[in-house]
Order: sequence, then structure tokens, then C-alpha cells
Amino acid sequence: MGNKIRETEEIDPINRETDRITKKDIILMLIITFIYAIISFINLGSLTNPQTFWETEYAGDYITFKIEHGKSYVSNIRYYSGCNFGNYSLSFSYDGINYSKPLKLSTDNVFEWKDLELNRNFEYIKLVGNEAGIYLGEIAIYDGSGNKLSLTPINENSKLVLDEQDTVPEEISYLNSTYFDEIYFARTAYEHLHNLPAYEWVHPPLGKLLMAIPIMFLGMTTFAYRLMGNIAGILMIPTIYVFAKMLFKNTKYAVLAAIIMAADGMHFVQSRLGTADSFLVLFIMLEYLFMYKYVLTKDISLKKRLLYLFLSGLFMGAAISVKWSGVFAAIGLALIFFLNLIRRFLVNKEKWTKEDSLIILSCFGFFVLIPLIIYLLSYIPFYIVENAYIKNLKTFIEWQQYMYNYHHDLVATHPYSSMWYTWPISKQSILYWTGTTNDGAITRIVLLGNPAIWWFSIPCMIFTFISTIKNRKFEYLMLLIPIICMMMSYFGIDRIMFLYHYFPVLPFVMLTIVAFMKWLSEKFKTDIFIYIFVIVIIIVFAKFYPIYSGLPTTEQYIKDLQWLDTWIW
Repeated sequence: MGNKIRETEEIDPINRETDRITKKDIILMLIITFIYAIISFINLGSLTNPQTFWETEYAGDYITFKIEHGKSYVSNIRYYSGCNFGNYSLSFSYDGINYSKPLKLSTDNVFEWKDLELNRNFEYIKLVGNEAGIYLGEIAIYDGSGNKLSLTPINENSKLVLDEQDTVPEEISYLNSTYFDEIYFARTAYEHLHNLPAYEWVHPPLGKLLMAIPIMFLGMTTFAYRLMGNIAGILMIPTIYVFAKMLFKNTKYAVLAAIIMAADGMHFVQSRLGTADSFLVLFIMLEYLFMYKYVLTKDISLKKRLLYLFLSGLFMGAAISVKWSGVFAAIGLALIFFLNLIRRFLVNKEKWTKEDSLIILSCFGFFVLIPLIIYLLSYIPFYIVENAYIKNLKTFIEWQQYMYNYHHDLVATHPYSSMWYTWPISKQSILYWTGTTNDGAITRIVLLGNPAIWWFSIPCMIFTFISTIKNRKFEYLMLLIPIICMMMSYFGIDRIMFLYHYFPVLPFVMLTIVAFMKWLSEKFKTDIFIYIFVIVIIIVFAKFYPIYSGLPTTEQYIKDLQWLDTWIW
């Protein structure tokens, strides 16, 4: 009988006193979150980008200017693109009548500052749009000493690109221009806000709609369209803290989990990028957190059990409405729910009650109807846009088929692509931004995990797997299930994949590190391993911080960080 009791305790180790969030937990959680938040907001982006644009009405539409002080030597022109890019013809004149052979001025990305060298003398300048519907936000010209020359608009539309000269930056950087996939997600957030056709449609709209909220109040600036993603990254810190406290029932392990996430490069870089990935990860973490609360918390009212399931379904629907990869996280959620039923009624021999019947019926609403409603509502911008394709259920389903076909049939190559089995070792980095400051310093933003965290996580995942089987650790099984289910979505896929696809799996991988460190501490009855690990990961994060954040540094410094030949920057 004694052995049987011990086995049951190992399978279901519940201690409501130790997994409860205390005042001490709140203080520690807030301190870690606050420190991370401060670091994450440093140089997140600019609050001053152009907000008015000249849109060409037809091919050949033009604007003209005169240099205020007459004929001058001009070294370069700096210009800012809008939500649609294209080509312009740029020509020059001494008298405003006879213009030179035009140069090509291109805007090949959206919401981005660019320079074009001119190195010539003139007094008048004409800019002709070679196609209709392309946008230009602001222009400025400079003399040989780098001083900005004043321009006088000649025709009415010319005023639209000279009305925000205070937004012209002293140097072009990621602080004032889009980079990497922001050219898709930030652009589409802007288009949803202005009731324009969506450029990025291969993922559901919810992530872009969340990005649009700050844009509505702060304007279309780099800070605005990166803000919500960064907030989501910040909120992941207390979320994983609560997660770890629930699983490992000790404050020190919750602190460890929060520090691991705060010190990771992928979490830092991807959350500060204006895309939808950090929303996806936060929602997946929350859907599992509330499912864990339902499964692992005993002796609670039916009302609370239903609340946990409702919140789990709510965030599941939100995750799927950001990216379809949320579906594979949902499969793991269902597995945990039904495995818990099996454990209760077949292993622990509990009796079925009316409350259990009500819970099963409620789950249809929580995990089917609510996610479906969220998904449908997220498409409102597609329904109301002028000349909308989605008009009814039939066209909505057709649109989902277009999305599936895009991902299924995509044939492309990319120097930064990588296979899923290489992600845990961070074999292939992704260069998000490269630039040089006015004084010659190097700036890079590279997607790369903290090597000390990622490489150490590999034996920790193996340990968790063995521990789950050997010691019948049900709570550890709930770490392995999301890892396996989400990684399963990449097995056998032919289309190109990237390191950031590992992002939703990462929080659960981090928790396997905590599981291993807990075993070490209890086996050797010391926390020295935790202290050493924390010191190492913080030092490594600080070492790689310049390429995580875009901090100006030297070419030799970033070269010394290339521990693997496949790390490109």
C-alpha cells in the first residue's frame, strides 16, 4: 500500500501551498520583468517618421522643386517610401524648363529611408512617378558638406514631401526604417488601419490588427509598429514565471525560468521586430498555462475549472488567428486534456460526475466555437475593404484555400533558411539588419539564440524525456507534448523554413532546462549549478548584445562572435 501511495504522489505531485503565487513571487517577477522591459525599449524605434505621402494618380504624375538659394552643388537626395513602392524618374534643370536625362530613383521597400548619390549642380529638380499608386513620404537634398539644402515647392503636390522636414534623420538605420519581414507585417497593419487592400494575406490578420493599435495613436512610426510585439515579449516573462512556479512549485525555479527567457537572444530580437510572432508565442504560452491550471489544480470549484478552460480556448483561438502554426499547439492542448481524463478515470479510478459531463459539453464552445468566432472576426478588414474579395462564407473558405496553397506550393530558396533539426544548435543565423553609422561603426541585428541556453537545452530535453518515462512525471509530459506537436508541423515539409519557426517551441524548451536544474539541485543538495548557469547566460547575452540590438560596434568585435561558420553577419 505504501508503494502505491508513493507512485500516485509521483504521478500527481500537487502542493497548492507551494505552487501559489505569493507576494515574494510578485515582487521578484516584477523586478525581472521591469529590468527586461527597460533593456527591450532601448532604441526600439523612432517616434518621428513622415505621416503624409504623395501618391501618384497616374503614370507620369510629377512634382517639382527649386533650390531656395539658387544653383547649388548637390551630393545626394534622401527620400522615404510609403506603403506602395515603385520607380521614379529624377531629372534636373538650371532654368526650370530644360531638364536633364532622367536618373532612376527606386523605392523597393516600404516605409524606408534611402539615399541616392547625385554629385551634380542644378537649381530645379523634377520627380516623375513611372506608375500610378506609388507613395513618397519626404525628400531632402544635401550639399557636399552634408548640410541640408532648402527646397521650395513649385506645384501643389510637391508640398506633401516637404511638410515634415523635421522627420528626416541624420543617418539611416533600423531606428527609422523597416527591416526584414516588417516590410510585410507593418505595411499590412497600416493598410488594415486605412482600409486598404492587404499586401500580406498568407497569415490570418489578428497579429497585424494588434500592431495597428499603436499606429492609430502614434502614427506610422517604427516605434509604433514594434510596440505591441515588444509588449508581448515583455509579458512572456511573468507568464513563464507563473508557468514554472506551477510546475516546479518553488520560487527559485520560477526565477530561473524568467531569467532564462529574459537572457535569450531569439526572444529579445524577435519580440522587438515588427511582426506577429511574439503574439503567437504569448498566446500559445497562455493557452497552455490555463490548461495546466485546469489539469494540475485540485479541489477547485466548477466555476474556476470552466474559467480556466474558457481562457485556454480563448488564447488558442487568438494563436490560430495570428498564424496557422497555432493549430499544432492546439493539438497538443487536446492531447493534454484527454490524457488527463485517462489518468483520472482509468489510472486513478475516479468516478464520472455531472460536472465532468458539463465540462465536456462546455469544451465544444470553448475550443471550437470561440476560436472560430475569433478567427472570423479577425477578417473584418477583408470584408469591409473596397472591392473586397471575401463577401460570404464561400469566398471566405476559398481565401483559406489560397492561403493553404501558398504555403503548400511555395518553391523558393534563401541563404538563411535551415532545417528544423538544426534549430536547437542555432546552426543558421538570420541577418535582419546591416548598416554603418556616419562615424563608421558597424550595426547588425541578427536572429540567434543565446548559445549557452540553446546548446544546454539539448541534454535537458533528453533528460526530461527520460524522466517522464522513468519516473512517470505527468507534469513533464506536458512540456514534451507541445514541443513534439509544434515541431511535428515541420516534419517532411519541402518549403523553406527559418530559425524563427522555433520561437513558439522555445518557452517549453526553456522549462526543460529548469526541470534539469531542479534535478541537479535536489540530487546534490546545492543551488550552485543554478547560480553558475545564470551567470553564464547573462554574460553570453551581454557579449552578443550588440548583434541582438543593433548597438554600433566594430567589425572585429562581431567577427569574434562568429563561433560557428554558419553564423552569417
